[in-house]
Amino acid sequence: AAHLLGRVGAIENWDAYKDLDLDGDGTPDYEMDDTVGKEGAELAFESYLRGTAGVREVERNTSGKVVSEKWTTAPQPGDNVVLTIDIDLQKQVEDILSQAIPQLASEDTEGAACVVMDVNRAEVLASASYPSYHLATYSADLAENSADPLKPFLNRAFQGVYAPGSTFKPIVAAAGLTEGLITPSYTFFCDGYHYYYYADSGYTPNCVGTGHKGGANLDATRALHYSCNSFFYDLGRRLGIDTIGEYARYFGLGVDTGLEVSSETGRISKKTDANWEGGNVIQAAIGQMNTNVTPLQMACEAMTIANRGTRYETHLLDAMLDETGTVVSTYEPTIASSFDLSDEAYNAIAEGMRMVAADLSGEYRVTDLGYDVYIKTGTPQVTTDRTHHCFIGYVMKDGEPEIAIAMMVEDGQTCQRFLRRILLAYDKSKYPEKYAADTTGEASAD
Repeated sequence: AAHLLGRVGAIENWDAYKDLDLDGDGTPDYEMDDTVGKEGAELAFESYLRGTAGVREVERNTSGKVVSEKWTTAPQPGDNVVLTIDIDLQKQVEDILSQAIPQLASEDTEGAACVVMDVNRAEVLASASYPSYHLATYSADLAENSADPLKPFLNRAFQGVYAPGSTFKPIVAAAGLTEGLITPSYTFFCDGYHYYYYADSGYTPNCVGTGHKGGANLDATRALHYSCNSFFYDLGRRLGIDTIGEYARYFGLGVDTGLEVSSETGRISKKTDANWEGGNVIQAAIGQMNTNVTPLQMACEAMTIANRGTRYETHLLDAMLDETGTVVSTYEPTIASSFDLSDEAYNAIAEGMRMVAADLSGEYRVTDLGYDVYIKTGTPQVTTDRTHHCFIGYVMKDGEPEIAIAMMVEDGQTCQRFLRRILLAYDKSKYPEKYAADTTGEASAD
């Protein structure tokens, strides 16, 4: 969890610390040679973790030898910060990426990221970024890692920004259903192209969705299942970019998610973009154009779907304990935004995502894990010859939502192949008793 924990080091920008008075006693708290948090949780929770320096009186003889010493003011330790991270799950997800990504790598592959989040509290349970680095040998590896073109210091989960591609489509579906532009029974005919702009410009963007070659009338559920571009081109055109942006922000895209450590805000395509033309709205509707989001924000989207329109602020802080282990404070979930995603709208979206998950077969199947699994995949185009692969998803156990997941693989192959392994890692961490006597590493499904 190197990217999450961060590190400590000597103060480099003294001007930022020299006048800080965190305890409010009227005197600065830092000395120029102090050690401070530099990144990650060490930086984010510096004010909690930092103790108070003491004063020690030392007496020496004429030869300089210490003959006595005593504390005139005892040092005070800082608080202990408890994170939301499930360290067993964190390790397993990191291992999944570090073992599998190099085997999938093309010449252009740079990295990957995966975020697993508790749906009901927006707690980050695991956040893996590949490649990573070792905190224990940070200084020794600094030159090598700094020169590495794969950028191991970049926390792709929180700071990597990507076009979401077709994982954006559930947002457009939710907007259309909520705004009343479509109903769950509304259908749109797709024959592989979209013709709205043809008369004026000859522009006929194509649909690469699978499962409806040759033409079909699709409702929102089947459009999500088949990932039909034409359905969402037309719905996005009717919604307009302002409404699309409004709903994207409901889902946590293009906004601060509330996370305590450094993370990118990303952006949603808008009319004021320098390269904006009216017809660009249909590309924005399928998660392209100038929209760029983080895997963390993509997990927020999945969480918001699972919570039927309610998004909580993401967080890493679970509780603070004093030096005796006494709980000083605990985190309480905070609603960041909400809108009313009706039961019929939710069911239309969820069923499409369930069908995508059900299509996974063989060693990648997820229908036998004891969870109801819902996913939406995406293949955002970076350039004409570069395509990333991603998915968002959530799982429900006994009718109640549990976790949201998002994953992005740069220039990789279909990343939903990782879903089963991630869900098994979560299951093993949450229900270890199921695996106690299992020697295969995979417990039998209920």
